[in-house]
Amino acid sequence: MDKTERILDAALELIIERGLERTPMSKIADRAEVGMGTVYKYFENKEHIINGIYVKIKEEEAALVFVNNGFNKDVYETFKDYYSRMIDYFLNNPLKFNFISQYAFSPLINAETQKKAMSRFHHFDTLYKKGHQEDLFKTIKAEHLTFFVFSAIAYWIKSANELHITIDTQYRNTLIQMAWDAIKK
Repeated sequence: MDKTERILDAALELIIERGLERTPMSKIADRAEVGMGTVYKYFENKEHIINGIYVKIKEEEAALVFVNNGFNKDVYETFKDYYSRMIDYFLNNPLKFNFISQYAFSPLINAETQKKAMSRFHHFDTLYKKGHQEDLFKTIKAEHLTFFVFSAIAYWIKSANELHITIDTQYRNTLIQMAWDAIKK
């Protein structure tokens, strides 16, 4: 793992454990086992680190969620595949999920970072546009369907974690079906 990765991973752990305000750059350097000069060589400040973590997580998430992109032509099956993978990714990466749920809509994530991080998520809009062409979904913009379903699923995962609800495959599939039912005509 290179120094940049170590810094981002250390910062992610500390920010989730301690909070952003209680995570000084010196703690990040210590956890990453690099010098302070190295941290500042790669990152101007904590906001720059936050943006780096966000991009890293979203790139990793997109690579896993869309691994089967194009293999399945059916809108419903594609929907289930994408969201099953997304849920599994976040369940298997709780620190990353907590980070995304805290910072996805934070003013700390600048517009350039948001654009870069979300550039690989256009497959959701494509899915919803295809569903609109097939008259499957309620009349709402494709990107709004993306936000609605993501928000519902993310809040459900957060609530399940806090309430200590076991999320198995059947429970995950029920959630996905509920999300589908909420947006279909």
